[in-house]
Amino acid sequence: MDKETIIFLHGIVGNKNAFKMEMETLKSRYNCFAYDFYNPDDLADSDFSLEFLLDQLYAHFINENIEKAHLCTLSFGCIVASAFAKRYPSMVMSMTFVGGYLCKVPAQYHRNVAHVLEVKERWEYDKWIQYCASLLNPNSVFLAEDSEKIYQTYALQLESGIFEQALRIQLEFDSQSALAGINLPILWVMGEYDELFKSTLTSLHQLIPHVEYRELKNAGHAAHAHQHDQFMSVFQSFLKRNRSTQTVLVHRQ
Repeated sequence: MDKETIIFLHGIVGNKNAFKMEMETLKSRYNCFAYDFYNPDDLADSDFSLEFLLDQLYAHFINENIEKAHLCTLSFGCIVASAFAKRYPSMVMSMTFVGGYLCKVPAQYHRNVAHVLEVKERWEYDKWIQYCASLLNPNSVFLAEDSEKIYQTYALQLESGIFEQALRIQLEFDSQSALAGINLPILWVMGEYDELFKSTLTSLHQLIPHVEYRELKNAGHAAHAHQHDQFMSVFQSFLKRNRSTQTVLVHRQ
């Protein structure tokens, strides 16, 4: 039997190495693929937008001769995966969201995003990024990780207009419309200390009754990185259980 494919999508900051350890672990059993949202070659003739991100992912399917794939995403990547699955359901076998969130819900995280966008013009850019990092990163006193510094470092590597537009996508995307009615298997993984993002999920099970929700102990927003073994146990079990089922669903479409 041919290997199934997993495409890994990174967060609003960072790059294709977000799931590097997981890809190394899985590469003998799956075709593992990742890419950078902010690739200068892809952006050369395009404006950064959700449409750009969907076209970019679709192009990777075509260029790599991928007919269908599991999508495994971190944070912001859940927006891309949700919108892509809504548009191209027959190309998606399952979706796994690590640190995923729902947009357009009354939660503190999205109030913070709206606020930093509103005050952007009052700050020098570097100072504004520092302010964004202080409000938007999922730092936790329970983790030995300076997520604020990590967020700031990667955000400063992006062109100012691109980072601002990514934040606007976060604010404006309608998760509920994108996910409503989707029957694909969905695994939603959160770290127990990811309170900033969990506050957006109060209606998750009403929106997606079949979602498999798992919390990893002693983990924050990047739960797969904080607790690799816990994540791999949950993720590989999910993939195994949904392999044959999803193949049947795809053939029926």
